[in-house]
Amino acid sequence: MRPSYDGPSSWLWFVGAARIAVIFIIGVGGNFFGDGAQFRLLLFAIYAGALGSSLWYLVSLRRESFVSARLTWTQVLVDFAVVSATISVTGGDTSFFTPILVIVILEAGVLMGLVQGFMFACLATFFMFFHFFVGMPALRDVVMHWYNFLIQGIAFFFTAFISGYWNQRVSGMKQFQREILDNMNAGFLITDGKGIVIAVNKAACQILNLIEGNVAGRHVDGIMRPDSGAECPVMTALRSKKDFASYELNVVTGPDSAKLIGLTTSRIRDVRGHVTGLITSFTDLTEMARMRKELQQQDRLAAVGELAAGLAHEIRNPVATVRGAMDEVQRGINSPAVVKRLAAIAVRESDHLNEIVSGFLDYARSPARRFDRVDLRGVAEETREQLAHKYQQAKLLHLVVDAPGEACEILADRTQIRQVFTNIAQNAVEAMGGRGALTIALTRGRGFVEARFDDEGPGIDPDKVAKIFEPFYTDRENGVGMGLAICMRIITAHDGTIRVASRPGGGTSMIVRLPAADD
Repeated sequence: MRPSYDGPSSWLWFVGAARIAVIFIIGVGGNFFGDGAQFRLLLFAIYAGALGSSLWYLVSLRRESFVSARLTWTQVLVDFAVVSATISVTGGDTSFFTPILVIVILEAGVLMGLVQGFMFACLATFFMFFHFFVGMPALRDVVMHWYNFLIQGIAFFFTAFISGYWNQRVSGMKQFQREILDNMNAGFLITDGKGIVIAVNKAACQILNLIEGNVAGRHVDGIMRPDSGAECPVMTALRSKKDFASYELNVVTGPDSAKLIGLTTSRIRDVRGHVTGLITSFTDLTEMARMRKELQQQDRLAAVGELAAGLAHEIRNPVATVRGAMDEVQRGINSPAVVKRLAAIAVRESDHLNEIVSGFLDYARSPARRFDRVDLRGVAEETREQLAHKYQQAKLLHLVVDAPGEACEILADRTQIRQVFTNIAQNAVEAMGGRGALTIALTRGRGFVEARFDDEGPGIDPDKVAKIFEPFYTDRENGVGMGLAICMRIITAHDGTIRVASRPGGGTSMIVRLPAADD
């Protein structure tokens, strides 16, 4: 049996209410025109049955928000019986109620289809043929008599064609939409303003583990239940009049099973702007969540490897400084002043080494950073002194710090900011080959402090600018490629930015911008 009308339920309510009104009207008319107690009793029984079926129609509509095909057939047959009985007892082919048969045919065509419309048109035609045949007039009126019958028959079949054709066009459009939805991988669920499911596609039934064909008419709370026990997001969207976009939740799909879905809602509005329903689209993210978890584990392993390589890279600088100081101690052991100065360098670099290791361990544990006020002028000066001592044999190297007279304070981890300055400055010196000028220029703007490292090296090729901050990227034979990657991570953690630019006169500028500390 083909499905019944699946349009807006408001139209079904209108038809049900109009049917009850018509029953009362033709009931009064039938009793007024009918003759004899037996006719009145028969009409009373027919109208009582019709009224009962009409009320049951509205009860079913209220309970399920749609009417089954069986109930629709029953109701249209009852309507046809009521109208036929009324016509029979109120004059037959001359009855005032004959045009109501057109309404019954229209009802059949609209609610059930073209074939059903023509079926009731045939029934109406045979019914009226019987009355026209029984009420045969005098010979002079025969032509007009059958002419009236022909006009009524044409009206019946024309009504059946128009209503059935409209039903076919609407059904074809709905079938086309259904095929589109059923061939989509995403689940679609359409509900009315009360959360009653109007339509659902195959993908939605597969995702929610539902039996197709047994979903329409059910409340959405019963088919999309969050495993947390919270309110169904579809009902939340209807109640709060707000749509969800890419909302993720776990829904119950069985006694001991649940799936992660990504859900998006879109409200349906009528011409007056009132919310009449909701379209919900969702996808199964269970497998994606599993893959995402595996990728996160791989990312953590990659991060551990990155930190280990970066740690080895950063340890080299202070170790080399300590090693150089110890070599000088051996050569200048007879000079207590030299030994004292070099011992102080060794102690300072040892502390620096310990701070680097502690900092990397903090990265691995993701601790809460404790930021202090740091004046970048002092950090820049320490960086200059460190490089001056390391490259003291480079006579053509000039290290300059250009700082304003006012403090350039930021809220930062001093050890990490010094690490950034050292890495950038040392990269610049090595790019220049130990000859040329490196200027660390500090400027303070409105809400930020900027450190600019200008060198006179060969510059960076444009195709390499986007890669220099990537982990392990290096164009040096013995380089690890972690220095600038670590700098980027540190500056980002301090809500700052770091970028590279080519200087007009040759060389490279590394520009670090950090939020200024509030005064």
